Amino acid sequence: MDWEKMYETGEFAHWDFVAPSSELVATIAVLGLPQPGEVALDIGCGAGREAIFLSQCGYRTIGVDMTAKALEIARERAREAGVSVDFRQGNALDLPIEDESVDFVNDRGCFHLIPEADRSRYASEVLRVMKSGARFLLRGCRDANAVPKAVEEHDVHFEPITEDVVQHFFPTEYFVHGPVLPLQLIGNQKALPGNVVLLRKK
Repeated sequence: MDWEKMYETGEFAHWDFVAPSSELVATIAVLGLPQPGEVALDIGCGAGREAIFLSQCGYRTIGVDMTAKALEIARERAREAGVSVDFRQGNALDLPIEDESVDFVNDRGCFHLIPEADRSRYASEVLRVMKSGARFLLRGCRDANAVPKAVEEHDVHFEPITEDVVQHFFPTEYFVHGPVLPLQLIGNQKALPGNVVLLRKK
């Protein structure tokens, strides 16, 4: 997919949304607001809605995305919201983040775009940047055959997030697992059947 073009033309609207996702809001409601100085990382932050929400909650927030136009939109949204977010252009497989510096990691729809051959590298990067005790909220599609037509047209392949996948790439040697639960990943145009799990680094 030509991500720059998708953000330039506004075609990203089918996965964009006007408010932070209900699952992220619920997670913060349960975990509580951060302690002063705690850092949140939004991987594949796109146009910045959830990174902005995390900043509004009190996190020092870093949003990483590979698409320059997405980050341009995200910075403007943060300015309009009156919050400070450290948006950085980078790859989820080589995060521009210091080791063991993050208290909360958010991924809404990035990991399910990572090819199977690269998923171990993604998981290693997440493990590397998380502090001991840090939480990781992971969501993505649960059925590769349920890709919206608007995405299929751009030759995008989704890799599902299932309990087996979570066990394999985020093993209990390093993570405490919450349950893998079904949800609908809500966008502005169509919901995508997904799964959600909250992990904690040991």
